[in-house]
Amino acid sequence: MVLAHNTALLPDNELRRYARHLVLPEVGPKGQMRLKAARVLVVGMGGLGCPAVQYLAAAGVGRLTLVDDDKVELTNLQRQPLYGEADLGRSKVEVAAARLRALNSTIRVEALVERVTAANVMELAQQHDLVLDGTDSLVARYLLTDGCHLVGVPLVHGALRRFEGQVALFPPQGPCYRCLFPRPPPPEAIEDCATAGVLGAVPGLLGSLQALEALKWLLGIGPREGRMLLLEGLAGTVQRVVLAQRPDCPLCGESPTITVPAEEQVACQPGELTPGELQAALDSPVPPLLVDLREPWERKVALIPGEELHLPFSKFAELQGELPRQRELLLYCRQGHRSAVVLHRLQQDGRRARHLAGGIEAWLRETGQQELIY
Repeated sequence: MVLAHNTALLPDNELRRYARHLVLPEVGPKGQMRLKAARVLVVGMGGLGCPAVQYLAAAGVGRLTLVDDDKVELTNLQRQPLYGEADLGRSKVEVAAARLRALNSTIRVEALVERVTAANVMELAQQHDLVLDGTDSLVARYLLTDGCHLVGVPLVHGALRRFEGQVALFPPQGPCYRCLFPRPPPPEAIEDCATAGVLGAVPGLLGSLQALEALKWLLGIGPREGRMLLLEGLAGTVQRVVLAQRPDCPLCGESPTITVPAEEQVACQPGELTPGELQAALDSPVPPLLVDLREPWERKVALIPGEELHLPFSKFAELQGELPRQRELLLYCRQGHRSAVVLHRLQQDGRRARHLAGGIEAWLRETGQQELIY
């Protein structure tokens, strides 16, 4: 029997485990061996990374490297069911690695509790056959784009918002993410999940699509050109768009200007404060008025000491009149996204205001206060 001859290199337990793969002509024993030899880097173990790594591990991808420095928070559980209530406060990658090893003991899973930076992105990428981007950070997204292209490794991208999202395959030769978005947008154009919300099943579907794109690439099946899948969850549609390479792309174009990855920040906004600068402002003879833009439930986690006004971002438009005009305002939220939006509006209105870059999370990290329990 041909199947028996071609599966000689797979042990009996793997023949049974991957039986549904082996009967697929597009996969078969040779394809399963390719997956077993494959190395995949997954950056970000949130709503996208969780479903993606489960399917990659179950499919028999031989080596998975998980990168994330976050810990499990209560709000994660709505869309990241790889974690449970008993995991709150634990490292995401360490919890995920343990779950994946329990799922498939025949693969190797490495957990790296760190962030992707300009210093490590190229080394990480070149040690793998494919990189899967499950981050929600624009800085990390551009770093992965640059690093993967410069070392010639395919990148599977994912992003989401509310009921919609996108998954894209960027081949080593291009097109790349910068063909679509050459530079990061200003902060007021960015809405994170905490601000915009997301239906929990949406990242589950998108992460699964990322895993599918990764597996097809590793197996050498399906189209190889750059493409993007656009999900509209409410309408129940997925649109496929073939991506074109831009001749003037700064990374993969005809005359590239980006030759090394750089931690290109989101465009700075006048009036940003670091946690240290915030404390100095509060200690000044005429301190500004703190304006907490978080929702009431978020305030149970931690507060920044000082004279304060609570104005939830969700009610900002109707309560904006409560802000005093004679005081400088110092805005903060959880991660700095909502406060950046409000700062832009207030600056357009001629108000004296600044905001805390990175939000209360950055302040807690720098001051060594209690750990977040969001």
